[in-house]
Amino acid sequence: MFLDKYIEPLNYCAENFMQILDANNPNTQKAVEKGLLLYRQGFVSQVKIDNEKVTGAVQDVTPVKVILDLNFIQTSSCTCYTEGICRHQLAVFFYFLGLAGKVSTWIADWRKPNKKPLELKNLKLMRASDLLQDNETNEPDYTEWITSFNESFDSLIAAKSQKPHNITEMYYIYNRKLKSNAPFQNEWKLLYLLVGNVYTFKKFLLLSKTLNHSATTINRYYRHIYHDLLTGIEENIYKLANFTFPFSFDQFLERLKGECSDILVINPIIKFESIQIYRMLWTNLLTKKQWQLDEAARLSAISSSSFAEKIAIIHLGILLKEDQKAIDHIRSLKTTIIPYMIYWMDYFNSRKAWNRLEPYIMSYIHPLKDYLSIEYDDIDYCHEFSIIAIKSIAPFCEAKNRSDLLEKAYIQTLPFSFRHYEAFLYENALFDKWIDLFTYMGMGIDELDKYQIKKLQEYDQSLLLSLYHRSIQEHIDLKTREHYRIAVRQIKKLRTLYKKLKKSNDFERFLILTLERTKRLRAFHEECRKGKLIHAEN
Repeated sequence: MFLDKYIEPLNYCAENFMQILDANNPNTQKAVEKGLLLYRQGFVSQVKIDNEKVTGAVQDVTPVKVILDLNFIQTSSCTCYTEGICRHQLAVFFYFLGLAGKVSTWIADWRKPNKKPLELKNLKLMRASDLLQDNETNEPDYTEWITSFNESFDSLIAAKSQKPHNITEMYYIYNRKLKSNAPFQNEWKLLYLLVGNVYTFKKFLLLSKTLNHSATTINRYYRHIYHDLLTGIEENIYKLANFTFPFSFDQFLERLKGECSDILVINPIIKFESIQIYRMLWTNLLTKKQWQLDEAARLSAISSSSFAEKIAIIHLGILLKEDQKAIDHIRSLKTTIIPYMIYWMDYFNSRKAWNRLEPYIMSYIHPLKDYLSIEYDDIDYCHEFSIIAIKSIAPFCEAKNRSDLLEKAYIQTLPFSFRHYEAFLYENALFDKWIDLFTYMGMGIDELDKYQIKKLQEYDQSLLLSLYHRSIQEHIDLKTREHYRIAVRQIKKLRTLYKKLKKSNDFERFLILTLERTKRLRAFHEECRKGKLIHAEN
């Protein structure tokens, strides 16, 4: 059975193909005919529909994989590397369309001479027609877009938001309606979707504040919507980067600036996502220097800035290359700014601005330990953040050969970075520090494999002494027969080490002291006699 939730994406995809494919072009006709043949011969398989993308395999002369983007069909891909829409993409589209049994109808409409844009109701797939409107062909107008977003949001989401569990379902209906009204021209469509996501994010912030929803309520019912909108904004910004903006974009971006500034202060519960959107827009779209100067002046004039506005001031300082001011602000915020600095690390890394990045890294590494001590209750988060933090400075350290800074970051994020720091020391043959790290973490010889022990013996056998001593004592303290046996085996290995180091007298003193301390542990002494160690007491 064809699920209702796939009808709107299918409609949109069918209309896009109808507009893109020229029925009068012989090459296009051949591609459609071959795609239809592949579909009808059953050569399409492994079709999956996920997150408004359709993936499938087509068994042609050479097997290929296809990904159809239902929202932006031009970005679809196929491993055959044919330029444009290929027969394999069409075969998967026909398979998808065939689930609703409307392939013949689409082919007939496409072949009609002097065809008009496809009327979706001809496909009889309009079970959600009361929620959709026909695409308008008017010139793009920002005010009309906002009016449309407002009306749809208020009627579909705000009207049914008294019960928070309804919000997610209505959001997906609202989102499909928003996409159905997008302009057809590629760059305008992407800008429309971007503005729609930003404005919808703003409306959700206002909704959460108006309904006085707590962080618990938001997290439980619809926090994922904020993440979904954030991801959509990021994807549309990335796609827009492939286009040269027309001059008519400027007035739309000018209006978008206002929406961008508003989201910083509406709802502090969603401050991380709000700050992230603000930074992405000012970094990638609102790039005119005068706009950035005006925004920096506006923020600086605020007498009592919120935390989000302070982050915005730092970000604009970075964009305007006022690094010292930005660093001073960063230091004033201490540990609270740490999770927000990863974005700036990535910003500098992507531009290979190593000279500018160095002072930021110094301000970043120092507070890491204090920040992790605050978040210590959430062990999983601390582990994940430590890895991300270290990865964010690794490109700089590699490019500038500053392994000392990388090591400082490892030390500041201990114990969460132990495994990565241990690998770093081992790979760089810093075995003295490597053993010190094991001792610091309370780990013994049991945590090393045979290859590592052999490597240490080749480098400096004396480094193993402390690990053996610790491990022997730990096994004795466990006071079980099995652990006594392990302790005896390790004592015998320790004896061999001392002999190679020509320090047999030191070993004898160690054994005498150990036997004296454990004189009440008869089972341990018995294992020593079995292991022929007890004679050393004499």
